[in-house]
Amino acid sequence: MNVPARPALLLAALLSPAAPLLTGTLLSGTAHAGTFAFPAVLPRKADGWYALGVQATRAGDPGAAARAFAQAAALNPTAANWRALADAYVALGDYTSATDAYTRAAARYRAQGDGVTARALEYKAAPYRQTIDVRLVTAQTGSTQPRLARLEPARGILLGAYAPELSVTGVPPRLSPERQDFAVIFRYWDLKPSRSPDVIFPHRHAQAARTHGQALHIALEPAVPLRQVTDAMLSAFAKETAKAGLPVFVRFAAEMNDPQNEWSRDPALYRSTFQRLARALHQHAPNAATVWMPMPGDLTKIGRYYPGPDAVDWAGLSLYSLPFENGNVRAPRLNAHPLDLVDGFYARYAPAHPIQLSEYAASHRSGAAASQDHSDFAARQLREVYWGAWIRYPRLKNINWLDLNMLTGEANGKSAARRNDYRLFASPAKWQAFQDLRTINAFQRRFQKACLTCTVSTATPWPARVPAHTDLSGVLWLQTATPPARVQVTVNGQDIPTAPTLPHTFRFQATPGTHRLTVTAYSASGQLMLRTEKTFQAQ
Repeated sequence: MNVPARPALLLAALLSPAAPLLTGTLLSGTAHAGTFAFPAVLPRKADGWYALGVQATRAGDPGAAARAFAQAAALNPTAANWRALADAYVALGDYTSATDAYTRAAARYRAQGDGVTARALEYKAAPYRQTIDVRLVTAQTGSTQPRLARLEPARGILLGAYAPELSVTGVPPRLSPERQDFAVIFRYWDLKPSRSPDVIFPHRHAQAARTHGQALHIALEPAVPLRQVTDAMLSAFAKETAKAGLPVFVRFAAEMNDPQNEWSRDPALYRSTFQRLARALHQHAPNAATVWMPMPGDLTKIGRYYPGPDAVDWAGLSLYSLPFENGNVRAPRLNAHPLDLVDGFYARYAPAHPIQLSEYAASHRSGAAASQDHSDFAARQLREVYWGAWIRYPRLKNINWLDLNMLTGEANGKSAARRNDYRLFASPAKWQAFQDLRTINAFQRRFQKACLTCTVSTATPWPARVPAHTDLSGVLWLQTATPPARVQVTVNGQDIPTAPTLPHTFRFQATPGTHRLTVTAYSASGQLMLRTEKTFQAQ
């Protein structure tokens, strides 16, 4: 069970009429000096307590504000009262109570039919959710599910990277050295009518990928309106795909739920066109797999574009880690948890399809503040996405890094403030974090057909029983509102050396008997942030 540091006062006690009023109450986290004095005669109605909470907030006393808003929520549990209480808890650093209050507020908005505000609050609350998950790493064989999709590995994650036109040179064509050590390379390609094989399909990229034992991932975008995509165009593309002689992921008309894309306007037409392409590929190109890729968003709206399980081989998402929300320096996202945007999509589509992060990148420079270096943020986000995918999502099996500098490259219609530097190889901090992935065989650098006898490092929940006198390797999934300064693992009170960054690897041997494994995360000021304990038997 995860427990927050410095637990908040029990809500029942906090809301009790008999509870003494405290000036500047410390609920948890860092102490705040009390600057707000409650009146001698206290309100009897929620509106009065809400007004006192607003006054306390303006006075810079979040403890008093939390007490007042809690009383308001107890007397009248409206969405507005819960939301105000959540904001006060955030100011106090009591993130566990804050997420609970945001969740209650979102539920109220949703019950009122205001799903937009509910989702906005859930998005706002996401960075404050905290958890520790302890995993045992073992070598496992076989598949993660009974039936594998086209091009789906039995276990592990295929590492992919963007390969622009200039990254392929020479005769015969070869990739630039830094892109040769990936299982998948991807590039964008226009779907348009032509009789030229090299216009229909990126054969030079395919030849280069084949040379290095890679699969090719094509982001295929219609260069004509969707209604003008003919069966002849789709058949020609499928036949050239078959001739390429390597595994090919075909991601057709991605981010169809983005209204800026032409193919977003008619979900029924989108579905039928995708289905026609899938039939052509399944008929002519046994080496190909279709990829359906929306961008993160409302699952109901996304579902309107879903072409169905017969047409979709893989389900993908685009995902980006940005220092600022929409290029707004007043809306930093430095402590965001990107996989929160994957959770719902994975839960809905992973039972039927392997999941792919068709495009992922973390920015270390934003056009909103180009002089600021966010390399530490980008490296931390990279670790959270890749290691989190391995630990939490056994059917997320391909992640492709979009290696682009949009500060100087193509703007794609974005203002300067919304452009970012996504380069992987040009950022030492990101590149080192990426290289660390390659220390385990779960992150695959070569594409191979599903191997049911190959052993792959797999992270499973810490069991109740482990073998005695055997090297045990553990990892942690740790999600906190702010980056922890120190993570401590102990067994029966004895410190176990632990890696300072995700996945916080640790190793030890256990003697026969009962043992207690404790994981504790500390803030930069030395305060306890989270703690969890596991009791297990070594036999």
